[in-house]
Amino acid sequence: MRYGSVIFDMDGVLLNSLVDDERWKYDAVKQALNEQGLEADEVSRRDLRRFLGDFGRQECINVCDKYGLEPDRVWELVAETTNLARIEKVKDGEFEIYDDARGFLEALHPRDLGLGVISNAPEAAVKTTMQFFEMEHYFSYYRGVESFEDLKKRKPHPKHLKIAQAELKKSPFLYIGDESSDIKAAESAGMSSALVERNTVGEEINPDFRVQNLKVLGRELGVL
Repeated sequence: MRYGSVIFDMDGVLLNSLVDDERWKYDAVKQALNEQGLEADEVSRRDLRRFLGDFGRQECINVCDKYGLEPDRVWELVAETTNLARIEKVKDGEFEIYDDARGFLEALHPRDLGLGVISNAPEAAVKTTMQFFEMEHYFSYYRGVESFEDLKKRKPHPKHLKIAQAELKKSPFLYIGDESSDIKAAESAGMSSALVERNTVGEEINPDFRVQNLKVLGRELGVL
């Protein structure tokens, strides 16, 4: 194993939450917007993503201005509502940790490695996942987006990955994601990257590894 630390994205890498085109999440955003007096069924999918913060803090501000809403309040409400929807899916057994992810973690855990999670999901969503699936013991460090202000630093910005590097300390570092923003963040943070193509086949990016699942990656790294 050539890496001292391995850092994971959460959704689509560890957790199979990208089901049904993530309708659960967009329905939760609509619920939050309805509570703010907006006719959310008329809001486009792109604007729903902007409310989520998928395109960063400024785009969230812009879409809130478009609909006459207060950005920080709306983002906090959206984060809370989507996390409650996530909890329901987890408890209903609709979301699970991928089998290959669990196997990969079991192979890495006994080794003298730093293991972490950096996600663009809200902080509460990351903690919910770690606690419910009893995964905290695998990781020395994990975090999501902590606040509306913290949206400035979500991937592809490298800030959160650099914080993880400082926490985990053991270099060299490998970041495993499933979107172009993950690979760009890893590159900007000066670490190697692996793209897990569960949902993003054909991304025009150049990760160090491009695999279908974590079992394949484990074999390439010589740990499985």
